[in-house]
Amino acid sequence: MKIPDNIQTIIFDLDGTLYDKRGLARRMVRRLWWCLPLLAAERMARKTMHNHDFGSEQAFYDAFFSRMARGHWWSPRVAEKWYHHVYLPAMIRVIGKSCRPRESVLQILDNTRDLPVTLAIYSDYGCVDEKLQVLGIDPSRFALRLDAPSTGALKPAKASVMKVMKALSAKPETTLFIGDRDEKDGAAARAVGAHYMIIKD
Repeated sequence: MKIPDNIQTIIFDLDGTLYDKRGLARRMVRRLWWCLPLLAAERMARKTMHNHDFGSEQAFYDAFFSRMARGHWWSPRVAEKWYHHVYLPAMIRVIGKSCRPRESVLQILDNTRDLPVTLAIYSDYGCVDEKLQVLGIDPSRFALRLDAPSTGALKPAKASVMKVMKALSAKPETTLFIGDRDEKDGAAARAVGAHYMIIKD
């Protein structure tokens, strides 16, 4: 996979990009079958929050857990505890057991090792370091490892993308976003006028 010569910053998505996530949802359901309503509520809440800028991580999660609880017996606090202490740890275990890094990504990491290129992770989910570790990828390879909720918005909200660019002191014309979904990762790049590459292998 050829990286343009003028690229100085590469921003990777994580889930679905660093590894193939086909079958991940099914495996998560098998592991968390006892809390299917919470799984469904998490998916629905997340779908309603794309492109909304909540301004801060706290405001984002307040809205997220409130939406998860809407119309259900559990409270936002219950949703929060489940998400951080059950859902994300289960995701990490499933990834570690069932997923392997994409060869194309490993090749990019290897090819850029001795080049003056800054690497970053920009994920819509938390536990970035933990996921990298179970995939066997050294987190220190990335100068910035950021989850979108900490910026107050999910991809492709421009405010969130701008915070990532600012944190990296990156310029759009020399920045490449690498992801697996055009409507998120491609749109995030387009929001700031950066280059992007969609991995489909």
